[in-house]
Amino acid sequence: MTPPNLILGTGGFASSWSTESASQLPDLLKPMGINRIDTAAIYPVTAPGEAEKLLGAINFVDHGFKVDTKIAYGGDGSGTLTEAAVQKSVEQSLASLKTKAVNVLYCHGPDKKTPISEQAAALHAQYEKGLFTHLGVCNFSPSMLSEWLAIASEKGYVKPSVFQGQYNALCRTYEKTLFPLLREHGISFVGFSPLAGGFLTGKLTYSQGDDDLKGTRFEVTDGNYMGMGFRHWYDKPSMHKAVRKLSSACEEHGISTQNAALRWVVHHSGLTSENGDAVIIGPSNVEQLKKYKEAVDQGALPAVLVDVLDGVWESVENDASNIVVY
Repeated sequence: MTPPNLILGTGGFASSWSTESASQLPDLLKPMGINRIDTAAIYPVTAPGEAEKLLGAINFVDHGFKVDTKIAYGGDGSGTLTEAAVQKSVEQSLASLKTKAVNVLYCHGPDKKTPISEQAAALHAQYEKGLFTHLGVCNFSPSMLSEWLAIASEKGYVKPSVFQGQYNALCRTYEKTLFPLLREHGISFVGFSPLAGGFLTGKLTYSQGDDDLKGTRFEVTDGNYMGMGFRHWYDKPSMHKAVRKLSSACEEHGISTQNAALRWVVHHSGLTSENGDAVIIGPSNVEQLKKYKEAVDQGALPAVLVDVLDGVWESVENDASNIVVY
């Protein structure tokens, strides 16, 4: 089996990445074998839409990169996948990205108010216009995805062929609840947060106070909505115990927990290139990008560490079950 491809995530574009720093990326990414970009209408969450504009300003599409984006999403998602909302979001994204079409167009999250039949029709209308190549969904429950697939089959609509969801050594629920459905229908999986939002670096577990967390995903500020989400998911005794156990095992092999987490998701998880799977990495700067790629290029982990990671997952499986529920 061939490891999954890497995709550059842009949740930090226009915040940690400026136009000047991001302009280096086209020349850096290609030698790394990274030719696909993941963005969204609401990136970054502190200034929605600016990430797409930055990508457009640098002309990533003209540089030969495939760009995936997501429909605007907010609140509990109600009304975000109506025909009007979808059309408005797609038009704005294409204008910002300076392109006529995107590679994957995702529904960023479930719209539990709008009937799925209407959502499927709205996305098919955009597909018929040639505005995207592949339809994707993010964070949907298996039952919602199954309903969409059934409707698409009945109506002759474009079917979701990509699923994006959170996946890492501490978040593997999808292996049981979703992966069998994806494989049955030939749907690829794109995993985000391979480092659990930075939790797998150990920064939160070993921090001595809020000052240690400034500038990280877990910084305590009123506007740090993503940080609050990741704290809700991972700031638990079982998760901290898991990181300490992994850290101790990694020290014996002279590697960091970050290194181990990245290598696990690429070389030991349930993802493969044969299935069209991929992993999104979201570095905050050029040096971090290089470190991520260097870690992945080191290849498979020692078998004893893989066993530790499997044991760690067993210890947090119950507490991790709410991470993939929207």
